Amino acid sequence: MSTGFQRILALPLYGIGDVLMTTPALRNITERLGSKITCLHMFASTKAVLDGNPHITENIHFPFLSASKLAGVRFLLGLRGRFDASINFYPSNRKDYNLAAFLAGAPLRIGHRYREHDLLEMNFLKNRTIREDDGLHNVEEDLRLLGLLGIEEPEPYPLEVYLDEKEREEAAAWLRERRLASSYLIGFHPGSSLFKAHAMKRWPEEKYARLVRLLAKQSGDCRFLLFGGPEEDALKDSLRAATGLPEKVFPVTTAGIRQSAALMQRCRLFITNDSGLMHLAAALQVPTVALFGPTNPRWLRPWKCRSRVLRHESCPSCFRYSPTPQQCTEGGNFACIREVGVEEVLEAALSLAGEELTEEARSSGL
Repeated sequence: MSTGFQRILALPLYGIGDVLMTTPALRNITERLGSKITCLHMFASTKAVLDGNPHITENIHFPFLSASKLAGVRFLLGLRGRFDASINFYPSNRKDYNLAAFLAGAPLRIGHRYREHDLLEMNFLKNRTIREDDGLHNVEEDLRLLGLLGIEEPEPYPLEVYLDEKEREEAAAWLRERRLASSYLIGFHPGSSLFKAHAMKRWPEEKYARLVRLLAKQSGDCRFLLFGGPEEDALKDSLRAATGLPEKVFPVTTAGIRQSAALMQRCRLFITNDSGLMHLAAALQVPTVALFGPTNPRWLRPWKCRSRVLRHESCPSCFRYSPTPQQCTEGGNFACIREVGVEEVLEAALSLAGEELTEEARSSGL
């Protein structure tokens, strides 16, 4: 198909979850316009989750955070003349992202205008925009941008991640080594990013520990995998100890996000804070219990997978897309996440679980 947008730059992509939520839009662009898409990443981990995606022509990482500003500017100026359009996918309400689009020099620079800090973050450097809509999921915000490329009624595909056979076999070997290959596996992500005070999105560790103990009673063959990056190793070890079930709880340390994804794909259930791994579980179609606090489930709930979302409705969501760190506006204690009950999460988990858990739960009277 011949269009005026043969070459499109998506830049610079940010967190793992945000990147995964662009995949329905990327697929629509390729299928509807036949464009060649280059995705530019600040982080190696976000590049990794798009590796192997057939709807992307080029997937590159530049270390903007560790390189000098001059090196970053030179890199972006080197992209000039290569692209017909650039897209700052949602949310990208930071001046750095808008400057990157401006320096890369595509004649059409697409993105959003934001309710918070719009002028301060230089969103005017984009030259074709739409206003953000508080009523929409982030995937829907990304799909709305495609109207600026002439794509009407884009298909709301599920999130996508593409693993290869070697990665799946390595995961199977990891499980065999620990005698877990035939176990009913439940994955947990008890952590979160620390960026902009996002540690406040975490459900309390002691509640995770109690939940593990309750779930362990449902099935003697149930085993628990604790996921998270290297910066969360201490949290995973502490949680394992707090459960009192070290023989059933296994912290996961892998070489990278794709190896973790291959293990997550083997889980029958995933229980997680609002995090990038929550969206990765959705992309892998693992049934997911998602625990929300200050962020808004309307924007960020697991997209198009079997899921249950829990949030204590003690106050409205206070998170906004701006560079400002997260702050609790209702007493400072983040009751929205801290007051989610263990029994609530157990009930949600059992409602999504397979027969191995639900049958035993019925017989025990839960």
